[in-house]
Amino acid sequence: MATKRPRPVHQMTEAQFEGMFPDEDACKAYLVARRWPNGVVCPRCGAVKVFPVGTMPFKWQCYQCAPDRGYRFSHIAGTIFENTNKPLRQWFKVVHLMTTSKKGISSLQIQRQMGFGSYETALNMTHKIRAAMLEPETKLGGIVEVDETYVVARMRTGIGTKSITACAEVRLRARRRSLARSSERATSLRGCSKA
Repeated sequence: MATKRPRPVHQMTEAQFEGMFPDEDACKAYLVARRWPNGVVCPRCGAVKVFPVGTMPFKWQCYQCAPDRGYRFSHIAGTIFENTNKPLRQWFKVVHLMTTSKKGISSLQIQRQMGFGSYETALNMTHKIRAAMLEPETKLGGIVEVDETYVVARMRTGIGTKSITACAEVRLRARRRSLARSSERATSLRGCSKA
């Protein structure tokens, strides 16, 4: 059975980006329209009956989550933009730079082009954006291969040598390898997975 190919997305030029997102309110309106095409929904309980907060634009209140005082949320609640000090327009600009560069763009280049004060800001933003671009990770299932190994690395310390034991889990279909280290010698995978 042939799968349906997604339609190609045409690349946005710099002038088109500036025209589409001239200010912060345009970015907020775009995010609300893309996130909730059928109307705003509570991100906590999924209730459709939410009320806009009159004094604060792009904020809503849900009384089904907390009937006594209500749950107040904004357009960035539950997204990668939540708990950030950077304006939404700068986030959109970083996404634009990352998606339009032919061979990818480094966090250091993002820092230079955006004028961020620290490299960590650009690094955290690019990490969050790249993680959001991935398909959602499914829980570990299907064929699972777990292997145990014993690795001793002798490091010279001031008094003698120190042994480090490591074990690794290989998760097929999850595309992730994790390495757990323990300071004492692990003789079983159970003891190693607790570290």
